[in-house]
Amino acid sequence: MTAPARSVALAMLTVLAACSSAAAQGTPANRGTTTTSGGEIRGRVVDAAGQTAIHGAIVDVSDSGATAPAAITTTDANGAFRVRGLRPATYRVRIRAIGYAARRLPVIAIGALSPGVDVGTVTLTRAPIALQEISVAERRQLDVDLAPDRNTYTVRDMPNTRGGTALDVLRNVPAVDVDIDNIVSLRGNTGVIVQINGRPSPMKPAQLGTFLAQLRAEMVDKVEVVPNPSARENPEGDAGIINIVLKQSADAGTSGGLTLGGGTTGHADVGGNLGYQSEPWSLFGNYGFLRDHQSRHESLFRENTYLAPLTYLEETGARRRVPLAHSLTGSVGYQPGPHDELSLDLLFSTRRQAESYGLVYRDLNSARTLTGLSDRLTQSTGHESEGEVTLGYKHTFDGRGHKLSSELRFVRGNEGGPGSVLARDLTLAGSPADTSALETQAGWEYPDQNSLRVDYTRPLSSVVHLSAGYQGSLQRFHTTLGTQVFDTAQAVYRPDSTRISDFTYHQMVHAAYGMLDVQPGRFQMQAGVRIERATTRFQLRTTGATYDNPYTSVFPSAIVAYNFNDANQVKLSYSSRIRRPNDPDVLDPTIRYADPLNLVRGNPYLKPEYAAAFELGFQRAAGRTTLQLTPYFRHTRDAVVTFRTIDTAGVLTRTFANVGSRDAYGADATIARNGGRLSGFVSASAFRQVSNGAGLAPGLNAAGIGWTVRTNASLHASSTLDVQALVSYQAALTVEQGRNASRTRFSIAARKKLVRDRLSMTLRVIDPFNTSREKFTAADPRFNQVQERRSLIRGLVLSASWTFGRPQRRGRDDLIGNEPGAP
Repeated sequence: MTAPARSVALAMLTVLAACSSAAAQGTPANRGTTTTSGGEIRGRVVDAAGQTAIHGAIVDVSDSGATAPAAITTTDANGAFRVRGLRPATYRVRIRAIGYAARRLPVIAIGALSPGVDVGTVTLTRAPIALQEISVAERRQLDVDLAPDRNTYTVRDMPNTRGGTALDVLRNVPAVDVDIDNIVSLRGNTGVIVQINGRPSPMKPAQLGTFLAQLRAEMVDKVEVVPNPSARENPEGDAGIINIVLKQSADAGTSGGLTLGGGTTGHADVGGNLGYQSEPWSLFGNYGFLRDHQSRHESLFRENTYLAPLTYLEETGARRRVPLAHSLTGSVGYQPGPHDELSLDLLFSTRRQAESYGLVYRDLNSARTLTGLSDRLTQSTGHESEGEVTLGYKHTFDGRGHKLSSELRFVRGNEGGPGSVLARDLTLAGSPADTSALETQAGWEYPDQNSLRVDYTRPLSSVVHLSAGYQGSLQRFHTTLGTQVFDTAQAVYRPDSTRISDFTYHQMVHAAYGMLDVQPGRFQMQAGVRIERATTRFQLRTTGATYDNPYTSVFPSAIVAYNFNDANQVKLSYSSRIRRPNDPDVLDPTIRYADPLNLVRGNPYLKPEYAAAFELGFQRAAGRTTLQLTPYFRHTRDAVVTFRTIDTAGVLTRTFANVGSRDAYGADATIARNGGRLSGFVSASAFRQVSNGAGLAPGLNAAGIGWTVRTNASLHASSTLDVQALVSYQAALTVEQGRNASRTRFSIAARKKLVRDRLSMTLRVIDPFNTSREKFTAADPRFNQVQERRSLIRGLVLSASWTFGRPQRRGRDDLIGNEPGAP
């Protein structure tokens, strides 16, 4: 490096150090997303050859979920640095100095169990760089953070989700699955709670799946998977928590972006975001529009063994949906002083969906000769809207780690709409016969929730921290269903009293928790307990029946972890959780038609499920690669299962009941690599699931072994081209009353960056081999049935994204050095 160039570089470094002096005292770089708390990262930087201290090295500490550095500081004359005021999260640390190759440290987790992390002595290798060879390159976002308490998957830069929805995002996450009905599961268990920005939704699984199917993937920042939460978290959901974090933070100044997309399946999406951040204010808004054509083919073959001679039923169906969805999120942050922060979060979504569903029935005799033919056409228009307002307040006291936070939340929603049915008897040749049936149906659901949460944390000593809090929530569902059948003799529609429903469900929960975190040396220990009092009332207005169920629950949790060093940890954890039967479809005893030969009936007498889970986790980090192995065991009592019965008329009824118990045990393994030309993860999961439903119904005693494997790999082909592929396989699994067939998913995408990364073009290939299907084989003493459903989602989606106002790092990375081998 020439003398004039060295002088310019030193001058630039001096300015950078001066600008970061506030951050060196722990002041967050982005006040809109970070507040002062007790976490810190410290260490010392030396020359690799001479072991001499490096003065003035720049230390970037970045929150893996944020769009700006959490803090920036420089080393002192002894090469030491200390970054204070870090909130609980996972962080990346990057250290640079003039004339040295930059170095990125393994991912660091700051939490209640590890508020302070000493990275020890960090060595930098000399690698002088000529200034005339400076190039401009934006660093790639981190894709995977594996931490002891939760795994975080950053998805905002995933090409494989561009032009998709939040459900496509979840399909890219290890151990998470989304079935053809948009029901989310974790480790094969649908009892998982899906949160939005850390807050549980009052929507039930079917409603939530519909909402996530209309939420554009570009609005999602990251996904957090917490399979074994502590007593601090809401215990709802016996399989754990999946937290979808939406983009809510603004860069310094004014920034924003626009996305347009279209696909061969009729897909079209438009989105935009705008943010403004200037102390003490932070404002952010995000809007998305989505339109799509969703088609599905269905088939069913049933062998009716209760008849002699036996008969057969064949059903073929075609379903088509065209949703039009609008989503809007917004956030306002205000810091009146260094110790206080006020926030307002808004979420609103609305959807209109036209749907048609055609079915053809074929009755066959024992020789499989056609004896009867009929069809049924259902057309409906669905409407859905949800609004959510959350007010938050946080206060930090003078003592490090001493803070108080509170949150008041209001949620209102509705879903439903009118529909019509035309059912006809056909001749064996397929022409309409003289008889037909007409009916109309309208069903609505109105979920709402009010909740208050208060959390308090205080250090009792340098190694002991106390946490306590209260959470109260009031949930209410009001559901109506009306069916009218056309009277051909009078030429009028008349109500069908067997298919009219009007009920409400109220649930009031008061909860208090207390936790102690102790960190003596390399050990980390946590013990907590949560006590809840729940009062529920299910009232069926059409009959006047009322079902009350008050109960008290205690949920203990515990963690013991040992850190061999900064890169290796072993952990044993225990938690207890609950799954409340508060889904209207599960509780309502009114008969609902999938079609006249397939009915659904709820069970208002269902009891809550209780689950106890143990996990033994091991994590090892080496450079850019992290390995995580997690054996687990989960015991569930009073587990709710679905079972099927059939009558002599060939009508199958699906209902719900509590079985004696269900056990699941297995192990997850994930290898993640971040940065470099090749990044992503490979994950595998194997488990055994055993259900004990003796005496309830045939086939409810079940034992099956399941396993899944998934890889999501990104190739940084050049400074402007990324290629990403997702491949997943889920093996067949024996479940209650049958067996689920195996499933395979595959998609690939490529993104090209243009105009200095302000513009990007992404091409996504969805399901190129047309493998999106589900198959279930049911076995019962009275019938055998094979049901298959196939989604026609194969196609291409092209999207373009443009950003503005976001600060870009130009030359500084190359001036001070890049990591060895980094593109």
